[in-house]
Amino acid sequence: MEEENKKNTKGFYITLALMLAVVAILIIASIASKRSNDTPGTTDTEQSSTEDQSSTDDSPTISDTDKLPEFSLPVSGNISIDYSDTVPVFSITMGDYRTHLGVDIEGELGTEVLAVADGIVTNVWDDPFMGTCISIEHSGNAVSIYKNLDPVVKEGIVIGCEVKSGDVIGVIGESAMNEIAQEPHLHYELKVADKHVDPKDHFKFPSKNNTQDGSSSSEESSAR
Repeated sequence: MEEENKKNTKGFYITLALMLAVVAILIIASIASKRSNDTPGTTDTEQSSTEDQSSTDDSPTISDTDKLPEFSLPVSGNISIDYSDTVPVFSITMGDYRTHLGVDIEGELGTEVLAVADGIVTNVWDDPFMGTCISIEHSGNAVSIYKNLDPVVKEGIVIGCEVKSGDVIGVIGESAMNEIAQEPHLHYELKVADKHVDPKDHFKFPSKNNTQDGSSSSEESSAR
């Protein structure tokens, strides 16, 4: 009786092992079939390499519209206060030292202010410190910003309108309370990739630049 029980137990384990082996074979065959259907004729590594290469080949190339435009001056006056993003300069209006993220270009009240390049007006607003302002987006991810304008901007200059280089967008005013003690001027800023840059790196300004204290320099500020 005991010997018969041992035989039955042994037979049970053999049968169980065979069943498990069959199940394992079926699972392996299913996985292999699925991989074969997903990537015929290639391994996982080869497929990944092919996808990477395809993605690289399809990536856009830089076109002319992605380059910075040729900028023209917004007004033709001399620079009275320079761009200085690291070294504070003295403000005669505020009586303190502060950075200056643009250039102040001299001009009489009412002097026409021109768009520096083709673009789209992205904002027209009144800043409590810098007065009436206009921003224009250009190619190359550049944005030109015009401040201290007369509150009455050029008719038709609204958010979303297209402008061409040299179009009149407004006139020099005295709306910037932070710079009201200075002579009339346009406060002009330039941003590239959402970062302020020195306009002198991209514009050719008049060769004689008067400084805030009345002294002058004969060095030429030209586009690099």
